[in-house]
Amino acid sequence: MKYQSVRVFLAAAAAVCLLAAVQSSANAAAPPPDISGVYWTATYNPRLDPVTGGDPPYKPEAMAQYKKNMADLAAGKLDDRSRSYCLPDGIPRALEDPYPFEIVQAQNRGEIYLLYEINHMIRRVDMQKPLPPDKDLQVLPYYAGHSAGHWQGNTLVIETAGYNDSTFLDNSGAPHSDQLRTTERIRKVDAKTLEDVVTIHDPVVFTKDWTARLVYQARPDLRIMDWNCGEKHRDLSAVTGVHPQ
Repeated sequence: MKYQSVRVFLAAAAAVCLLAAVQSSANAAAPPPDISGVYWTATYNPRLDPVTGGDPPYKPEAMAQYKKNMADLAAGKLDDRSRSYCLPDGIPRALEDPYPFEIVQAQNRGEIYLLYEINHMIRRVDMQKPLPPDKDLQVLPYYAGHSAGHWQGNTLVIETAGYNDSTFLDNSGAPHSDQLRTTERIRKVDAKTLEDVVTIHDPVVFTKDWTARLVYQARPDLRIMDWNCGEKHRDLSAVTGVHPQ
């Protein structure tokens, strides 16, 4: 009887171990969430606002530059090369533009691409290794920086650094330095809604990190359109907050 009980116990333990191994294997093999598709905001604000409200935490000299930029923008004198020469908007400016973008998940290559209609900016997100050290990123700074990502449950976390300082943070002329780093947390809120919560770190310009939230609607009926600098583009009348051209 004693040996029979031991055999029963060992058999039960083996079954538990087998079940745990099967579950672990299934979890490891589970594909990442599918967030691919075309997305378009329903509302537009030229200024990127913190989720906490108020102004971004600018240092005094950066705030003075921001006020000058806004005055130049109102007077039509701002040197905005993203608009005059169709250079890439950079991040986070591209996140709040009133034009659609597309997410492409190249799972077999360990990459994700974000394709922005405005100025045809392309971001490549490396899903296989983290960002290299800052000293390496600064050798070849990009308008949209260098991005690496990973999944935290159903959320895609994208860390980006290695920016140049030739862009603005948003469409209101907000400045940043080449020390800018951003962390985006992108997830599907529901089947039709995508959320991007971006944390902005720039110790040259801001006294502390701050966070903004962008929301987009899935638009499977749209395709990314051609973009030619100086020509008329997509009708934006459906986007609240866009002023007529």
